Amino acid sequence: MDRVLNRAVGIRALAVAVVLGAFAPVAQSQIPDEFSNLKVLDQAIEKPELLETMKGFALGLGVRCNHCHVGPDNLEGMDFASDEKATKRTARRMLEMVRAINGETLADLPSLEDGEKPQHVSCYSCHRGLSEPPGHLADVLAETARDSGPEAALEQYRALRAEHLGTGRYDFSEQTLSRLARMYAEANEFDQALAILAGAGEFYDSSPSLATNTGMVHFARGDLEAARSSFEQAVEIDPEFAPARGALARIEVMLSQPDTESAVEEP
Repeated sequence: MDRVLNRAVGIRALAVAVVLGAFAPVAQSQIPDEFSNLKVLDQAIEKPELLETMKGFALGLGVRCNHCHVGPDNLEGMDFASDEKATKRTARRMLEMVRAINGETLADLPSLEDGEKPQHVSCYSCHRGLSEPPGHLADVLAETARDSGPEAALEQYRALRAEHLGTGRYDFSEQTLSRLARMYAEANEFDQALAILAGAGEFYDSSPSLATNTGMVHFARGDLEAARSSFEQAVEIDPEFAPARGALARIEVMLSQPDTESAVEEP
């Protein structure tokens, strides 16, 4: 775990260095001392403050100057005043939104105590270092699953996890894959649901919740013995895990009394 955390910290540090390193030469040699087309930022903003603001945008979206400004990939001869790019016009609207959220919405939360400073949002709050805000990972995987099947979704999960774990860009918790499995189970595609849960077991093999969800899929397809085995596994992992204990008790009754109308309630 320490190695994973250290690697994640190292990746973030490297990303910051790359972005700032790419920005610094432009900041020193090309950004003018006077600004002619500021429409949201203060007209009297000082150059150092403007540079810090632009760095914040770049880091929040994981982009360089020419994401919004007109100029080549090598950033030579940038036309900072031009409004040609839609991304720059969008950035202005997003900046207005962020200011409204920080200055009005969050500052007026009824839960704030006297003197307590409100939380604030930034570009990174939504973008997480990506040029477009990432959707919920379960939705991203569901789209892949619909197009290419559960194995493709699992491969996508593995690849994204290897690249982004520790960055905060996606939710890699077991709930993400459980949500995807639920989608399949609700469509009575039980083999696909079990495949997703088995894939989740690569990362969460000691989770009583995952074993319980697996049992629920077996139960839904009518395989009571397999369901009992999964619930027993969940209880073995955590003897105090109430959903698994309750489900196991009910299924024991069903197996001992085949005609009973008892049901296993979903945790």
